[in-house]
Amino acid sequence: MKKEKWINTPWAIGIGTAIFGLLLTIGYDYLKDRPVLTTIWAIIIFILTYKLPVFAFLSVIGLYFFTKLLIKFFSKKNDPIWDEQVGNYKFKELYKILSSQNLPIKTVGMRFSGYEPPEDNLLKMFHAYSTYFNKGVDSEDDLFDAGYKYNVLAPKLFGYGLLDKIETKNLELDIMDIKYQTSEVGFKFFALLEKSIHLSKDKKRDNKIKWQE
Repeated sequence: MKKEKWINTPWAIGIGTAIFGLLLTIGYDYLKDRPVLTTIWAIIIFILTYKLPVFAFLSVIGLYFFTKLLIKFFSKKNDPIWDEQVGNYKFKELYKILSSQNLPIKTVGMRFSGYEPPEDNLLKMFHAYSTYFNKGVDSEDDLFDAGYKYNVLAPKLFGYGLLDKIETKNLELDIMDIKYQTSEVGFKFFALLEKSIHLSKDKKRDNKIKWQE
């Protein structure tokens, strides 16, 4: 992603254009059966010997700095929260994905116990169950919510990189077990989510104060 950003910068475009022009002149000299860089050398001599008026020289310098200011002014500024890269997504992209999905899926345990699956979206559930996932959720947690976190929610969040899937040893049954635990990406997403929530609360409070005034 950083490489793509660098490619789109004015410096990268300028360097690429210069290299392309150099290759064209080399090809031109080759076709004319002349020594390589003859054309480049002729252009340099022309520039150095050309009598450029002072006002024109100052205009070129002014145009250069004016162009830089225009590029800086019209360049899209990245938001420190919403445009932050989180795994394979920007924070705002993953935020929208999670907030637009829910998983009202009944587990086998829910059918027997009569529990209904939660209707909250994935974003709310990830935030609500963050303490459980930070500690780690394994198959033994089936007893507390009829297996919803372990069998339904955790695999879905794992697919977005928010959780790690870790193989652990179940000492009681002497078998290998899977534990889902918050990943590095998950911790980063949660921190950004907390910041966005606090900023939203601050904005609402400020708007309320202005309305009361």
